[in-house]
Formats: sequence, structure tokens, C-alpha cells
Amino acid sequence: MIKKALFTFVFLMIISSVLKAQFSLTGEIRPRSEYRHGFSSLIGPDEDAAFFVSQRSRLNFGYEHTDVKVFISLQDVRVWGEVPQLNRSDVNSSIHEAWAEIPVNQQLALKLGRQELIYDNSRIFGNVDWAQQGRSHDLALLKLDLPSGIRLHGGLAFNQEGERRIGTIYQLGNYKTMQYVWFNYKPGNTGISLLAMNLGFQHSVEKTVFNQTLGAYITQDLGDTRLEGAYYRQTGRDAFDRDLSAWYLGAEASTPLSEQWTARAGFEWLSGTNMRTTHKNNSFNPWFGTNHRFNGHMDYFYVGNHINNVGLRDLYLSASYSQGPWMGMAALHGFWADAGLYEAGPPSEQMDAYLGTELDLMMGYAINPSVALRFGYSHMFASRTMERIKGGSRNEPQYWLWTMIVIKPKFV
Repeated sequence: MIKKALFTFVFLMIISSVLKAQFSLTGEIRPRSEYRHGFSSLIGPDEDAAFFVSQRSRLNFGYEHTDVKVFISLQDVRVWGEVPQLNRSDVNSSIHEAWAEIPVNQQLALKLGRQELIYDNSRIFGNVDWAQQGRSHDLALLKLDLPSGIRLHGGLAFNQEGERRIGTIYQLGNYKTMQYVWFNYKPGNTGISLLAMNLGFQHSVEKTVFNQTLGAYITQDLGDTRLEGAYYRQTGRDAFDRDLSAWYLGAEASTPLSEQWTARAGFEWLSGTNMRTTHKNNSFNPWFGTNHRFNGHMDYFYVGNHINNVGLRDLYLSASYSQGPWMGMAALHGFWADAGLYEAGPPSEQMDAYLGTELDLMMGYAINPSVALRFGYSHMFASRTMERIKGGSRNEPQYWLWTMIVIKPKFV
């Protein structure tokens, strides 16, 4: 499949001048080595550190014409050594994106196919680019962009495991159906975004349950200082058919300290479910957000984990540096649970809400416009309460070290 697609696009590029269309061909090769000694969960005294190298390889084809836009991203994600050297084929290659955008008029367009969804600060919708595989959705997206600056997007998705003769049961654990509307307007130095999303999950053979996420994201520029705030509510039924009532509140302020340094401070508050509660769900779910950007780089929260749990309060402070080919970042996070936690076993006693503190350090250097190096180190200082929800041992050093090289050639 990949060989045929490559041949087709190379042929089309050769005749592009005749077709009066614009083609692009770019790539990405991104090896990343990681040393994990407490990444995403506390390591125990009898557990050994993990070390591996993963790699993402992409080949991206773009075509733009007045009649249609097309984008296809072929992707291969693997850990070095996971496939035998003489293996004839494997399942690591896939299509990350494959969509076509059809203009209806100058303001309205219809985008169909597998595509990334990125909105606002990527808290609810993001492409999860840190993960080697990334995230994309299969859906139809109607886009309205008015000259006044108003943007209105409406998305519709319906998922099935394959072609069927009867029925629409969906058991892959993903949402079965999604509908959302996103509104954005930026009058002057203010930005306003509104989101309404409905998700349907297969609960049983007979029943699909639905929940809704409603909220707003607002930005305000005050000279060089930028303020951001967001509030979301979730209601309906969760995938286990429990009553869902949850909320999110977040705010951030960023300001330059000099031409090279920028400081940020903020908090996030995601509601949680009391450990003793079983009949309803009060835990906010950021759903499809690029969660690695939030709540610490060690991914203890909301990166394939901590869903339907005790929630989170995150107070953070960071500083970033950029000059020439160099960049750097340092961040400090303090974590607290939102809902009640209790000692294991009866009689259960409520525990301190403090979970721990995380330090994140990152540095990068651009060798040239196509090649960049990245390095990172993170350390978690965990409390006994963190042990309660994560296991492992807080007495062990909990840290994570990684290095990555990002190569993004532009062939055409």
C-alpha cells in the first residue's frame, strides 16, 4: 500500500505544473530513547527501570487546488527491536491522516476522513503529538470561517468495527458516536471559544449511553501579558451507565521577563469522585486533549490513566527560554486530589489530599531548520497518598530521562 501511494504522488508531482496545482511532500523521523524509573506510576523496590528506543516515521503528502485539498500521512511507529530483522511484514504501519477538504464557497468547507482535531489550548481536543502514534479521528467536519473573524465548526462521527449485515454494536472501547460544535471569535485582544460536545458509548448490546461536555475558553492580551481561562461541565451518563456530573476550571498567566525568558503561572482543577462513591461519577475527563502538555511530563494524570478517579488540583509555575537555536524549560507542579481518599481496609481513615510535587526540565538545540535535538529530565516527589492511588513505593527515587532527535525533511 505504501509503495503504491508513494509512486502515485511522485507521478502527480511530476505533472503538477500541467495541472496547475500545488503539491507538498514532507517527512518526519523521530527516534526517542527513554529511561523510566517511575514514569506514569511509582516504581516499587523490587522493580527494575525500563529503557528502550521508540521511533515515529511519517511521510506526508499534500495537494491543494481551488477545487479540493487533500492530505495523507503514512505512519510507522515501533520500538527498536520489537520486530525480528528478517520479518516479512508487521502491523506497525498505518495511516495517521487521510482527508479531503471540499470548498462549498469562500467561507464554507467540508472536510471528510481521518484527521487531527486541535482546538484552543488542546485541553479537550488535541493531536497528542508527544505520543509517537498521535491521535486522529474519523469524521465529517463542516467549517465556517466568516470575514468578521467568527469561526464555527461542526463535527460528526459514527464508528463501527467493520461492515455489517445487521446491527451497530461497537465494542472497541472508543466512542461510538460524536457530535460537537465549536465557536471561536477574537474581537481585538480578546479570544472567546465555546464548545458543546455529545459522546455516545456502547454500554450493552441493547443500550448506548450519552454524555455531554459544555464550556468556554477565553484569552485576554494585556500588552505582553497573556491571560487564559477555561471552564467546562460534563453531564449525562458515563460508559458504565452511571450518572455523570463533573467540572473543570483552569487559568494561566504568562509574561515575558526578557527577550529570552517567559514566565507562566497557573492552576487546573479537575473534579473527582470520592473513593467511597460507587453509584455516580464526579470525575472530569479531558477526553481527547494533549494531556502531556498539562499536569507534568511524567504523565501521572490523564494520559491513559487516572480516569474516573479522585480528580486533581494542579498548581504550577514554569519558565521557558529561547534564543537562536537554543530553547529550554523548567516547571514545578504541586498536585492535590480533589475528592476524598481513604486508607485501605476497614476502618478507613481519610488521607491527606496532597499527592506530590514534580520537577520537569527540558532543553533543545536546532542543528539546522530540519533537525533538532531534545533532552528532558523529570523527578516526582511523591507522598503516601500517591502510593494509595498509584501503588509502588514513594521511598524509591522516581524519575524519567529522555533524549529525542526530530528530523523533518521537506522534499517538495
